[in-house]
Amino acid sequence: MGKLYLVSIGPGALDLIVPRASEALKNSEVVIGHQLYLDLIHPLIKDKSQIATPWGGELERVDMAIEKAFDGKTVSLISSGDIGVYALAGLALERLGNNKVELDFEIIPGVTSANACASILGAPLALDFLTLSLSDLLVSREAILKRAESAGKGGFVSVLYNVQSSKRKELVYEVLEKFKSYRSPETPCGIVSNAFRPDEKSRIVAFEDLFSTQFDMLTTLIIGNEATKVIRGKMVTQRGYSFENAAKK
Repeated sequence: MGKLYLVSIGPGALDLIVPRASEALKNSEVVIGHQLYLDLIHPLIKDKSQIATPWGGELERVDMAIEKAFDGKTVSLISSGDIGVYALAGLALERLGNNKVELDFEIIPGVTSANACASILGAPLALDFLTLSLSDLLVSREAILKRAESAGKGGFVSVLYNVQSSKRKELVYEVLEKFKSYRSPETPCGIVSNAFRPDEKSRIVAFEDLFSTQFDMLTTLIIGNEATKVIRGKMVTQRGYSFENAAKK
């Protein structure tokens, strides 16, 4: 029997892949993932057997990785960001449990989209924050909107994943409406697409400007709160250190 590595490749920049993930890829005979992810790490896996499946082929991808590992191969199943965050680690463990398969596996963490995009924008996640996926393939629109309302009401800096697709154009604006009662129009918000990839783009805008902005599935949106400011061109959510020091003086 072989081994299954569940490997996080971060945003895709080779120097942001953790050493343990690089070592797992080096030790693997087979690497399985979406073609985009395989292309991003091509220099690390050019001598490996590579198998790509399309978007929507997640179950096929996981089962194939498990099957090949069970047959004696050392396999890396890869995902961008962290494979345990909106990705395939959970599904892989479910399939192993459901099929009662005893298999040696290791989950290797990575830089999430939230972390990567926050670093480009500044330090917007310096205080309490949450993440919310706008994909309604596995979660109902009603549930997404309910969670958005709670995020807005709770005052959390919020990181939105899977912001907009060609088939799901309006949900993001419905989500933003749920925040509207709890955010001033001037609240700083960050938009990042293709973080740490050649066509990376980022900008900081006011909350009110988001309603007239077009996004896509490769965009991550960070909505600030009342503690979020723009300082020297960067988005910063203040924890209160400067206020505490001023009070002591």
